[in-house]
Amino acid sequence: MKKISMYVFIICLILLLVSCQNNSGFTFKGEGENWNGELITKYDFFGKEIQSVKITYKGEKPEKLIIPNLSVESPDFLGWGIGEIELDKKGIYYGEDVFELETKTPSSSKITLTIEGEESENITLSSNS
Repeated sequence: MKKISMYVFIICLILLLVSCQNNSGFTFKGEGENWNGELITKYDFFGKEIQSVKITYKGEKPEKLIIPNLSVESPDFLGWGIGEIELDKKGIYYGEDVFELETKTPSSSKITLTIEGEESENITLSSNS
């Protein structure tokens, strides 16, 4: 009888842990004159938010561009930035897991993505959720 109750306890504990884990996160998107931007959020096992950023240049010859600074700001979290990034041949930069937060960013957040350089632009990112 003790073995059965132990198995039931372990199964319930595993189900509880799996149900509490929410990895989905949000994607905040925006479009400017020269750039498309995305901020992707996901959550680790301990509930910390991990942010990734993706920018896409809409113009020609993206491999020639160097962005000296890219920054993300929101009233809901302390901003962060990345210095000197280069785009791939398609004009895309993807920075995976670039910032970690203790709290979750609300889906209603208005986030400002600032791209500095030859084609500087401020883009407002928002979630469709």
